[in-house]
Amino acid sequence: MDKRLSQLKEAQERFDRNNEILIPRIQRVPMFLRQNERFYKYCTPKIISFGPIHHNAKNLKEGEHYKLLWTSIFVADYGKKIDKDANEACMLLLKKIEDNIEDLKNMFTEDAIEGYNDNDLAWILFVDGCSLLHFMENVDDQCPDALNLKFDQLMHIWRDTFLLENQLPKIMLEILCEETSVDLDFLINNSFAMGACKRLGMAMLQLENHKPFHLLDFGRSVYVPNFEEHAQMEKQYEESEHNPKNTKQDQKDSDKPEIDFNWNTYKSIRDLKTVGIQVVANKTDKWTWSNISFKSKWFSGELRLPIFLFNDVTPYVFRNLIAYEMCPDVHYNYECCSFFSFMDSLIDNAEDVKELRSAGVFQNLLGSDEELAKLFNDLGDDLPTKMYCHFDYTKAVAYSKKYIFIKHEIEKHYKNKWKTWLAQAYNTHFNTPWAMIAFLAAVLALVLTFIQTWFTMNPK
Repeated sequence: MDKRLSQLKEAQERFDRNNEILIPRIQRVPMFLRQNERFYKYCTPKIISFGPIHHNAKNLKEGEHYKLLWTSIFVADYGKKIDKDANEACMLLLKKIEDNIEDLKNMFTEDAIEGYNDNDLAWILFVDGCSLLHFMENVDDQCPDALNLKFDQLMHIWRDTFLLENQLPKIMLEILCEETSVDLDFLINNSFAMGACKRLGMAMLQLENHKPFHLLDFGRSVYVPNFEEHAQMEKQYEESEHNPKNTKQDQKDSDKPEIDFNWNTYKSIRDLKTVGIQVVANKTDKWTWSNISFKSKWFSGELRLPIFLFNDVTPYVFRNLIAYEMCPDVHYNYECCSFFSFMDSLIDNAEDVKELRSAGVFQNLLGSDEELAKLFNDLGDDLPTKMYCHFDYTKAVAYSKKYIFIKHEIEKHYKNKWKTWLAQAYNTHFNTPWAMIAFLAAVLALVLTFIQTWFTMNPK
């Protein structure tokens, strides 16, 4: 019995220890996503590992060679700055990691560093940290030779740096940068831009109200930048939802979504097009995923969406952002998951992707439109909204109030019989210039016939 009681005490102590850490720790993809082979294959590195989770994996031997090479170059450059040989420079940087190893261990979950003693873990973090800094400084999609790589190797390694299980704490990188006088924020921006910051002198991205915890968190911050603004918008919407001053029925109808299990009756972009809703690319803050709006007009509607470029890296980044937001100690409000849910509600098949391409919203370098449609459909299947979706439970599932409000406004337009009838009549009878010309000719003939008849009856 004492042994069983001690298990309860240990569980409470572990929970208390974990709650003392205010930043998300480096960890594995949540178990229920790892059990999904279709999902998890996009979360494992293909060439290189960073950090202890995939260290020494048999399929990553090539990456180990490059990490040691880049670390040797990095410490040699540091030695030149401080007028010491490479061995002395290496020992100085390694000691900085060893001196902070207890704090660094707390930035990983227990299962991530299980089996490593402090000396081994310090060496892993030292090599991986130095090699990652060298990679971020010299990555350039126009010149992979700078890292002794071929282009395909460069792209695979660059993709591996954004995997959840391949992250290194930014705090650890800062320790190395303090000693070497390297601007870490510049290196992170340069890596994200595939070397354009260094090659073209491109300005760094200024993240508002947020300091990223690692490279994946930085990437997330680029697409979901305004954390305080988003939170304020959610608060205002919630206040308007329960505002006692909204006593008129029309105010209630316009400001508050109906609590209805079947409120989402449209299925895709093509359904919206049939009722006159057009998709427009939003070119202001075009990469920001929350930059979505809907405007209902007399007998048409306008849905503005951010611009996207999809390539072979996209499926990896999207799935790792989903896994990151689902980690238990990541206290975001499912902003990325909410966006993917919203887009999944608009895309049913390749024809919907084609409509978005024609509107200038999508640029598809991933492959066929069928592949891109399948990507969003697969992402939708892996999100919590598929488990249960109801307005009262939006805080429990991955669906932001902003997207719910926009979907509700679209639904109101979609269900409006008058607007629907006008849009369908227009699309049926005036969908080509020739149909419009024929209609105007018929009207003109009718007017001339009326005039002729009137003058015949009234000759004077």
